[in-house]
Amino acid sequence: MRKSFKRPSGARLVGLTGLMCLALAGCSSGVQPVGGAVQTAQAPSALPTAAELHLPVETYLFSDADSVKLARAGAVLRRKCLQRFGLDQAVTPAGQPTGPRTFMERRYGVTDLAQVAADGYHLGDRDPRTHPVEKPTFSAEQQKALTGKTGAGGAELRVNGVPVPPGGCYDEAKKELAGSGALGSSDVAQRADFETFKASLSVPQVKRAFDAWSSCMTGKGYSYPNPLDAISDRRFQGDSPTQLEREVATADVVCKQQVHLVDTWFAAETSLQNELIARQQADFTAALKVKGEQLAKADAVLRDQ
Repeated sequence: MRKSFKRPSGARLVGLTGLMCLALAGCSSGVQPVGGAVQTAQAPSALPTAAELHLPVETYLFSDADSVKLARAGAVLRRKCLQRFGLDQAVTPAGQPTGPRTFMERRYGVTDLAQVAADGYHLGDRDPRTHPVEKPTFSAEQQKALTGKTGAGGAELRVNGVPVPPGGCYDEAKKELAGSGALGSSDVAQRADFETFKASLSVPQVKRAFDAWSSCMTGKGYSYPNPLDAISDRRFQGDSPTQLEREVATADVVCKQQVHLVDTWFAAETSLQNELIARQQADFTAALKVKGEQLAKADAVLRDQ
């Protein structure tokens, strides 16, 4: 009916055959039923807060704070590189943070009654829709030194008589922090983040919880098959929340509480991630090592700036 909300940010769409098999009945997944059949008549219980829930893959991903650290270290290294060409670039402080406050805050949709009563499905003063991104501007010389690109083919690129390294200051800074690898969260961790979320949607107990949640919402006058369709309702995509949006989001949270949806969903995805990490332990161990090395290098750069 509506476009689904894709919670795992920055992850790429990849093949899901293996994990979808793990999630569906009849495959050997290790995902055990969570709490049996979902009941819709039980009294609502408080939802777990985002701070209380931590998925296994979080250990291997870079947090927002980690990413900010890498970005600042990269900016310091690019500035030092530019100074070799007699150029400069200010290392500006990070702007006001936007988006969810934690990895888990909106992974399963809205969960905070006080927040949705005020902001609906929006994020208040952290909503990206109210914080347009300002792109930095560079002089022609800065652009050449930063990117290493020029219109002339074959000739060595120089800026103010100084040779520009391959890929410019951008690549030089990246290599300083990550060597020949990727900067930031590894592909294996990002794939796990996206794949297990996608696969969890087909876990039988999660599907039953969606059905129970949908029945609860219908009883309140709202028709959605699952919380992802509610949060992505095109009527709620404006710059500010509407009264209808607040009412729907409030019903959304209450129904999640009533059918214990977040507990069920979290348990199912945790099981999927634990099995996936165990099957690819060597890859995840390597990803964790690389993460530690990159953050250590970023710390060193920021200490010495």
